[in-house]
Amino acid sequence: MNTSVAKLALSVAAILALLFGVAVALRHNTVPTPAPRPAAALFTHTFNDADGTPQPIAQWHGHWLLVNFWATWCAPCVEEMPDLQTVRGEYASRGVTVIALAIDNATAVKRFRDELKLQLPLLIAGADGSELIRQLGNSSGALPFTVLVDKSGSIVQSKLGQVRAPELRSWLDARLGAKS
Repeated sequence: MNTSVAKLALSVAAILALLFGVAVALRHNTVPTPAPRPAAALFTHTFNDADGTPQPIAQWHGHWLLVNFWATWCAPCVEEMPDLQTVRGEYASRGVTVIALAIDNATAVKRFRDELKLQLPLLIAGADGSELIRQLGNSSGALPFTVLVDKSGSIVQSKLGQVRAPELRSWLDARLGAKS
């Protein structure tokens, strides 16, 4: 094989490896969290739940808090709700609270909650939630977006895109210690 053919083959292999790496990164789409960052902006808000009762986020300060930003019109958001409900049930006894902040309206959220018989707190952030998403590290403002906040009020994990129960369990077990 002559050197120009070898160089071409090596270049093609390098490009394919790069494309594969990009594809894997996009598929997982985890927003890297190199060091905990404050979630103080989160705890200054009060949002109504689906029934219209004001719920200050500060009530969960000092707890592990898994916050999911979603909307009823967002297909991946809808698909991940059963997983969020499952994780809520599995980790509540370990001090983890799971809440979902809807970039949506109360009527749609209440109908969705009732149809799926969801028990996790569904709060109505409306359009204000988009700015909060940006403050918490999602510069695009896209949905779904999930953050894990530790007891001290710092974001220790975040993801733009759909999450599944195994991934959430991995986040939580890594920080809480595996369930005994």
